[in-house]
Amino acid sequence: MKQTITKNDKSLKILNKLIANGFYNGYVGPEKFELLPNHFPNNHRIIGILNDDEKYDVKFDFIYPMSIAAKVLLGFGVLMTGISILKGDWRILLASVVTGLVIITEFKIKQRKEIKRFTNKFLEFDKAESE
Repeated sequence: MKQTITKNDKSLKILNKLIANGFYNGYVGPEKFELLPNHFPNNHRIIGILNDDEKYDVKFDFIYPMSIAAKVLLGFGVLMTGISILKGDWRILLASVVTGLVIITEFKIKQRKEIKRFTNKFLEFDKAESE
């Protein structure tokens, strides 16, 4: 399920409160927001990009140097897999596949956890704002 946030003054105010209260670092702009969690390890970010329906699509990915490293490692893994298939060495293939699956699984678990944490904080501030 894709998380979205409607772009209105109340939502922008809540996003800015999340930053002001120290839960996240980042910025909120008219067409995009980017929030870095204020806890260790914080090598991931939550971004929201405005779509055609005037809603922010909430996404989760690595911050800049980690995103490049992940792509390089993915390319290296594909290369090593191809070489091991050609050579017939199944140990390297198995190690590459297992390592890739571990990295992808870890990323997906963190993604669910951090988006749930973000949503809970957002709704908490939304309730406080409504009262």
